[in-house]
Amino acid sequence: MNVPRNVSLYSLLASVILLTACGSDSFDDHSDVPSSSAFEICSDSSTSSLISTNSELVFIVEQDYATNRPGSITASIADQDSADHTFLWQQVSGPSLELASVNSPVLAFTPMSNDNYSFKVTVASDTVNYEEVVSITANATDNILRINNDHQMVANTDASLRVQNINGQVPTDISWCMYPNIDNVGFNSVDLTDLNRPLFNAPNVNSDQLISLKATATFDGQTVSDDVHLLVTKEQAIPSKAYFANPLARVHPYKAGSAYADKLVNCTYSNQLIDQCNILNELPFISQDSQTDPINTIMDRVVVSHDWMGQNFETFLRAQTHTDFIELLQSVTAVIISYDIRPAFYSGYIGAIYIDPEYLWLTPAQRDTINETPDYRSSFGEDLNYLSPYRYVKDNAYASEYIEKGNRINRAMDNMSANFARLMYHELAHANDYYPQSIHATLQGPSLREEFDRRFTSDDMTSSQLQIRYPLTSSEMYALANVQYSGENANSTQKAYTPSDVALFFSTDLANDDYAYSSTREDTAMLFEEIMMSHRYGILRDIAITDKPEVQTSSTITVEWGQRGRVGQAELRDRASYVLGQMLPDINTQLVMDGLPEPVALVKGQTWAQNLVLTADQSKSPQKVASQTDGAVIDNQPLQFSGDQHAH
Repeated sequence: MNVPRNVSLYSLLASVILLTACGSDSFDDHSDVPSSSAFEICSDSSTSSLISTNSELVFIVEQDYATNRPGSITASIADQDSADHTFLWQQVSGPSLELASVNSPVLAFTPMSNDNYSFKVTVASDTVNYEEVVSITANATDNILRINNDHQMVANTDASLRVQNINGQVPTDISWCMYPNIDNVGFNSVDLTDLNRPLFNAPNVNSDQLISLKATATFDGQTVSDDVHLLVTKEQAIPSKAYFANPLARVHPYKAGSAYADKLVNCTYSNQLIDQCNILNELPFISQDSQTDPINTIMDRVVVSHDWMGQNFETFLRAQTHTDFIELLQSVTAVIISYDIRPAFYSGYIGAIYIDPEYLWLTPAQRDTINETPDYRSSFGEDLNYLSPYRYVKDNAYASEYIEKGNRINRAMDNMSANFARLMYHELAHANDYYPQSIHATLQGPSLREEFDRRFTSDDMTSSQLQIRYPLTSSEMYALANVQYSGENANSTQKAYTPSDVALFFSTDLANDDYAYSSTREDTAMLFEEIMMSHRYGILRDIAITDKPEVQTSSTITVEWGQRGRVGQAELRDRASYVLGQMLPDINTQLVMDGLPEPVALVKGQTWAQNLVLTADQSKSPQKVASQTDGAVIDNQPLQFSGDQHAH
């Protein structure tokens, strides 16, 4: 082990030295480790080592790197936490690797061959600027267990890990343990319900801490294991009046040279944000700025936790054959894409959209960086006796292919785009509902809070006018939405509703989705989303009310009522036309509405899977998609439920 010169190593570094220096029998008594960690304490010690440099920069490396096994290198400045420093990694030698976390203190990578690899890191702050190179060697190994993935995480934030499948199979008898560390730091609220994907909350730390875990499993009669290293970082204390009260991931402007680079993070995604920024001087709407290339103007407003998110976002924008998103993005101040955003949302006080990167990944390495913590609303409505699944379809098939987490293959841009486009239409509907371009020249500010309050109280918003002109009237659906989307407890009457009851409440009203009842804003966004997906991509939306069996899959839930392309129903035309004309004033509203196909009814009594293939001629059997064995419909897509992709 190389020890850096003139360095007092404590916290992160002291922990690593102790773990490396002590033998495996030095921690027999773990009674002083917090029981809240929920991970057992490993009987052996982590095998990290320190490599010094000619500067104050120190590298924390693994003892062994292996081909096809995830590994990492952590960069640290002695006696300093990583906050307020920027990191940029580059590979300088060895077979080219995909590096998905180049702006983190922790460089995660997977060597693809037995070779030597070198990486350069540049670390900078107001007071330091270091550039150092570190080299590692990857060797062959018989240990085939792999954990995704080593990373940096902010104290008190949620995170997840995942054990990779081996040859397409999930390893068995998985167990986890945590290597002892000098400060006895353990994780909070660990959830080991799914041992293949543990969930946990990072501890509150007084300084940056490197915490290491080990997973052990059985595969093909072998006992296999792998380590994963997590750098939990200390951040500034969150003020009591902060706009974001829960700890946020570290983010940075996608384009460092943007004219707004020094404002973007502080104005849009920071725990230090208390007062909204000045919309006229600090962070105006995109419409109030211009460059020769409008997409460059947009990219100047993008904030990311990982650079690949901005790269894929820009690729998506440039691949479109229409200008809808360029036009709609004029009404936002920024686009934030971060691994901890789930679900996506829009902030009226900030004027920014916040995107879950699950919509944007194209490679397994990119997907590995995304937090799998479930949506906080996933348990809402458990006492209700029905389900309301949805899906987007094209040519009687799912519009986008679902790729299981364990299936480590690339996702095609077309497959990614089909899902991402609907999210963009939805969130940008909110932006243009609050702040259409027609009012940008009259904005007074100084922040959007004042503009928001004026718009909200004046009933000038498209969503307000929609409810005034073409109101939804089902009191039952409004009450159920409070249970499904706001977490209210279901009363005895609601618990007793049958799928038939709910189908009647919904189908006789004028919403295209039951999420519309969560707020007038969502009513507007759901209409616009479905219209545009049908118009631009020929992709139709299925919505249904089904039963709720104990085991809920596409092949076990039975449709009570449902429609494909409900937004094209004649009774909804006035509402839909009004929303479309307000969102995109220059579009030919009548032409678009005339082009929407007539809705097709789903078949009552058939499963959700059987209803994937439909025909407009109900005299014909609509379900004839058969497997080659028994004629059963094959549908491996997970169920999706209304509102599960958006926060209101």
